[in-house]
Amino acid sequence: MPKIDDKISRRRRSNTKDIEEKTKFKSFGGTLKVLDQNECEQIHKAVLYILSEIGLSEISQNTSEVASSAGALIKNGRLYFPKSMTEDAIASLAHPLILHGQEAKNDLPISGKEVYFGTGGATPQIVDFKTGEFRDSQLNDLYDNARLVEHLENVDFFSRTVIARDIKTQKSLDINTVFACLRGTSKHIMTSVSNANDVKEIKKVLDYIRSEEQKKNNKNLISLNTNHVVSPLRFDPDSCDVLIEGVKSGLPINVNTFAQVGASSAVTLAGAIAQTLAETMAGMILGWLVDKQAILIFGPRPMITDLRTGAISGGSAEQPLATAMAGQMAQYYGLANSTISGATDSKLPDAQSGFEKASNIQMAALSGVNLITQACGSQASLMATSFVASVIDNDMLGIIRRSGAKVEVNKTTLALDSIKDVVNGDGHFLGQPETYERMRSDYLYPIVSDRRSHQDWKDAGSPKLIDTAKTRVEEILSSTVPTHLKLETINEINKKFELTN
Repeated sequence: MPKIDDKISRRRRSNTKDIEEKTKFKSFGGTLKVLDQNECEQIHKAVLYILSEIGLSEISQNTSEVASSAGALIKNGRLYFPKSMTEDAIASLAHPLILHGQEAKNDLPISGKEVYFGTGGATPQIVDFKTGEFRDSQLNDLYDNARLVEHLENVDFFSRTVIARDIKTQKSLDINTVFACLRGTSKHIMTSVSNANDVKEIKKVLDYIRSEEQKKNNKNLISLNTNHVVSPLRFDPDSCDVLIEGVKSGLPINVNTFAQVGASSAVTLAGAIAQTLAETMAGMILGWLVDKQAILIFGPRPMITDLRTGAISGGSAEQPLATAMAGQMAQYYGLANSTISGATDSKLPDAQSGFEKASNIQMAALSGVNLITQACGSQASLMATSFVASVIDNDMLGIIRRSGAKVEVNKTTLALDSIKDVVNGDGHFLGQPETYERMRSDYLYPIVSDRRSHQDWKDAGSPKLIDTAKTRVEEILSSTVPTHLKLETINEINKKFELTN
């Protein structure tokens, strides 16, 4: 076996810093099929049956008016959607859409099987990156988390990660939350609103930001997370009113359901998926009836329950399968979609956290989920957020993203001439011009994961991954200040809406 020239090997190592200028790969899913066509059709028929024959209860006045005026049936306190209405809604809503960032490079076009990764959780606690202790989360933690995510290249959008528990009223929480996110990152924002009246206030905040540049006037800088159903098959009246008002305001709506398999949905995966899809579809139909041009994102979230305790187990063996089934059905319908994936049960960014997140998120991506939330930084079954885990997860997401990128197969990439030259020449490819040219374009290099030899790692003090990630968090938060919003705009919004940002 020919020996690789030591000089070439040393030259490659010396170029490490240069190589670390990242190439961002575009990831696509839909290659993983956990259901065959007949099984997809059976589940779809079950969805139609649930909506038309079982129906949903706890109907708000607004929901009743929207649905009944369009031909849905209300009987004995339950709302039933005819099969034809469901199928018409699906056909109409299966179209491309774009979620925008405050900078064009952060736009998220969804036309089919694109895959994007983001944060999420709305957790009540945060793992303090300095002390490692769990504590109640505050508004400044949310802002800092957004600042951190701005510099994590494999995290594409920022869905609210923590609850600002230092904000006392619900209206103040809703508006402060959205502005802290918008201030911290130029990436697309997902957040939630508790009262329909607050949607109008948030629209006013967005108008101030859009007015900074004319080109931002019609962009969807935020989307609203709504949980319009309390499983099993009961509407949440307040959330439905938010959904309706959000659609009227022209905001993109993440139509999410969050059922626990075996607790609030059927214990069998097929039954749980059918119920979750039906509950999610009810919100899609409702938004569509308000406005046929509504931007609605299909968000079924079947969450596995540990049946020994009744608690959510996001790191369970069944969770990747349930998520992939829902993702494949979303592709079956042709709907822009999202899901939770990465809800590890581990409290720390350790080996358990790593294998639970990776197995979950990989299957979600391959099944065709467009927007994967909670993919970065979530810990303790969605009860806490960790900045350190976020930095580690960024490396993991890079690998998953790279594995979903398309591979070119053509005359150039088959490299037959290069193979012929090498076997008749040096006996290795490190000296070939295309090898150096493709080091950056075709290969991913991690930020905090360690690829050094054992001796080099030992000479550097044998650093642990958690410590390296903590240092990275400190570097970002201490040396970066967001510049995508003008200071005068920030001050004007804070004064106008009496915010604490």
